[in-house]
Amino acid sequence: MADQLQKKPIETAASRRLASRFLAERAARVAVLADWIAGFGEFEDAACDRRAVRAAAWFQDAWCVGDARVEGPSAPVVLAVQPTDFQRERAADIAAESLADIVDAGTLTTAARAIREAGAHETNVPEAVILREATNLDSIGPLWLWGQVARCAAEDRPVASVVAVWERHVEYDYWAKRISETLRFKRSRELAHHRCRTMDAYFLALRDQLTGADRHVAPEAHD
Repeated sequence: MADQLQKKPIETAASRRLASRFLAERAARVAVLADWIAGFGEFEDAACDRRAVRAAAWFQDAWCVGDARVEGPSAPVVLAVQPTDFQRERAADIAAESLADIVDAGTLTTAARAIREAGAHETNVPEAVILREATNLDSIGPLWLWGQVARCAAEDRPVASVVAVWERHVEYDYWAKRISETLRFKRSRELAHHRCRTMDAYFLALRDQLTGADRHVAPEAHD
């Protein structure tokens, strides 16, 4: 991994600034998703700077990195919250500072703009659209649980509260609505629906373990 980063200056600079293996892993996932989305037919005629998209993907969560003297938010929380405009601006500024000597001025400007505008549903900036799509897709599915666990730990809530959230989501068809509202493209939505389906069996098993309802699999032996 270290050798790979040495060959990729954007990733190396971001990893050093993020100083978090969790955030670096998340950035790498979003970057891969963004590159996949950039290849969709919808962007066939768009003038998209893929290097800017990659830079934006690696730095968009930099707002989560606080002053070492001040306790900042837990890194996994990025999976459960949407950053504010101020936080996006901070991440863009950190990207500009960290990449000033690594990418050309045009790419840097585009990357910063993508980070700032990724929160706007109505944006038509290709790089921002791709970043927004990739980020929203990353937060849907099994990884959603990690953000919820982080919030539970921060608020001292029991595991059962996460199960309760999942049950409400199922009852009110939350995931279908979220996918429809936050993802623009058919292929993204198809992958998101697949990822949501994989959560059902896990949460049913988690609920059974919390309540002891799974004890029937080990019945008393009778000679």
